[in-house]
Amino acid sequence: MAPGTRFGHTYDFGTSTGLKLRVVSEREGLIGRGPLRVLSRSDAPVWGCDICDEPANQICTYCIYEKDNPFYCDAHAEEHGCEEEALLPVVNSPRMGMCGYEGPE
Repeated sequence: MAPGTRFGHTYDFGTSTGLKLRVVSEREGLIGRGPLRVLSRSDAPVWGCDICDEPANQICTYCIYEKDNPFYCDAHAEEHGCEEEALLPVVNSPRMGMCGYEGPE
């Protein structure tokens, strides 16, 4: 795809996550030369706690659908008003907060 091309991708059709993507660059390479290499990686966004705006490390799976900011720091995660089992860790993935997804580990 050419740089500037925009496209969408639906990830996991059980609890779907729609991605909007854009090609920012292209690279030519030779097939069969050397091991596979990661050419790019996304930087994790920093989400602020809904209560104190400190960096959040928990996301509430109930608040995702009810609030503009479903993110909480450890100090406020359990006291924000939803059940503890609704909390999942903040991870660098568009699947964060979906279907119990806790990241790659």
